[in-house]
Amino acid sequence: CHNDVGNMKEYIKDVWGFDESNITELMDDGAHTSPTRNNILSAYKTLVSSARAGDAVFCHYSGHGCSIKDDDGDEDDGMDEALCPVDYAKAGVLRDDDVFTTLVAPMPKDVLMTVVMDCCHSGTILDLPYTIVGNGEMQEMKLDEGFDFGPLLQLAKMGFEGLKQFHAQGKERRAKRRQRWKNRLGF
Repeated sequence: CHNDVGNMKEYIKDVWGFDESNITELMDDGAHTSPTRNNILSAYKTLVSSARAGDAVFCHYSGHGCSIKDDDGDEDDGMDEALCPVDYAKAGVLRDDDVFTTLVAPMPKDVLMTVVMDCCHSGTILDLPYTIVGNGEMQEMKLDEGFDFGPLLQLAKMGFEGLKQFHAQGKERRAKRRQRWKNRLGF
C-alpha cells in the first residue's frame, strides 16, 4: 500500500500538475500522519472545506476494506461496505454512509472529484449510482440500474444542516454499538 500511495502521488503531480503543498498523505509508516478513523475523516473534511467550484480534487485510499451488516437499512443487500483504518478495532470502520456524508454529499457544486478506492469491497463505497471496477473487464463507468436514488435525493433535500443531523444520529448509533462490543469483549 505504501508503494501505491507514492506512485499515485507522483502520478497526480507529474501528469495532472497537482502541487505538493496541496497533497495530504496518511500512512502507517511512522513518518506521516497515521490513517486512523479520525485522521481519515479529518482529511476528508479538509478536502471538502478547501474545494471551490471549478477545482479538481483527487482522493486515493489504498488499504483494507470490508463488508459488514448494514446498520440503518439503506442497503439492498443488507451489507455496508467499509474502509478499515489502522485503529478500526478500537474506533470502528468507516462505513460507506460515513464516506458519503463526510466526503461526497458536502462537496461543493461544480467540483470535479476523482476517487480511487484500492481495497476489497470498494465498488459501491461512495454510495453513488455509477461504478467502475478495475478487474480488467470493465472499460468504463457503469450505471447501476437498480440504484435507489431515494436516500440520495432525501439527503439533497435535507441540505447541509440536515446532513449534519443525519450524520450525528448515525454517529450516535455507531458509538452505542461500539460500546456494546467493547462490553462483550471486555475492553
